[in-house]
Amino acid sequence: MKKLLVLAVCAVSLASCGSVKQVIMPRAVNTIGAAPLSDLNLERSDYEILNTITAEAVVLYSYDKEGSKSQIVDSDGEFSMQFSTGKFGLVCKHNGILKLGYLQNDYRDATTDVTHPEDVVRRVALYRLVNLAREYGADAVIEPTISTNVEQTGTRRITYKSTVTAKIIKLKTDR
Repeated sequence: MKKLLVLAVCAVSLASCGSVKQVIMPRAVNTIGAAPLSDLNLERSDYEILNTITAEAVVLYSYDKEGSKSQIVDSDGEFSMQFSTGKFGLVCKHNGILKLGYLQNDYRDATTDVTHPEDVVRRVALYRLVNLAREYGADAVIEPTISTNVEQTGTRRITYKSTVTAKIIKLKTDR
């Protein structure tokens, strides 16, 4: 009986020491310089305002009745993440690439919680804004505004929409 008890304890100990495979969500990150116009310490002749640009992102968040499973899906189909609580903690299954954007001054302490849809939607909208700014050949954005709307769109479904608007500038270097 004693041997059986020792054998059972060893088996349980070995089973609980098994390695947990860590899964990393593929992601791309980009940043852009952003500052209030007053902080730039530039004369009006030092830069050119190219345009005002706007980017947006929409993610759909759904969850089950017990709260043990949830899903975040980009409305454009670029990525999806499914979370469930397993015996070893949170399990994530994913498709696509999560593309996150940051303003330069907020990247140092960036702790985007990819399980929280509001963090995700804001960062995806910023990623798209940075790409738009690049297309224009901008050096920085000034006075960025980020607005996020949250709407219950079903029994266990919430829609998050973030819109980012900023002026893009090009520094004049021909002086």
